[in-house]
Amino acid sequence: MIEQLFVWLGNTAPGRYLAGSTAAFAATEALHIVALSLVGGVILVVDLAVLGVVLKRLRAEAVLQRTLGVFCVGLGLVVVSGVLLVAAGPYKYYTNPLFPLKLGFLLLALIAHFLLQRKLKARQDTGAGARVLAVASLTLWTAVVVAGRWLGLI
Repeated sequence: MIEQLFVWLGNTAPGRYLAGSTAAFAATEALHIVALSLVGGVILVVDLAVLGVVLKRLRAEAVLQRTLGVFCVGLGLVVVSGVLLVAAGPYKYYTNPLFPLKLGFLLLALIAHFLLQRKLKARQDTGAGARVLAVASLTLWTAVVVAGRWLGLI
């Protein structure tokens, strides 16, 4: 079932186009990296604000609210460009043991971030629970980036 999804993705027009165009693939990969940088920047600022390392004069909830738009745009671009990259080489990702690991880290990182968002919106940004989530978020997003980088090398 999953293999058929990868095969289908590779047979779509964008998948075939990206597989045949080095320039288009490179541009998509660059977009993916820039978008991930946007997401990572927001995560870093919000998590460090929760931990009291940066923007100490602002409530972490205010930092979250001010960066939420950038996070959402970045995450949308990461997802779209990521799907396009997989479409360009579906078997590379289907057969790579790091790909499900990266997706697992991504899922956990998103869960940690959304749980932290929920706490911040409830104005519980000073508790130990928020700090634990911030550290977990930083760790998991780092794992996503490292797994993604290794994925590109295998």
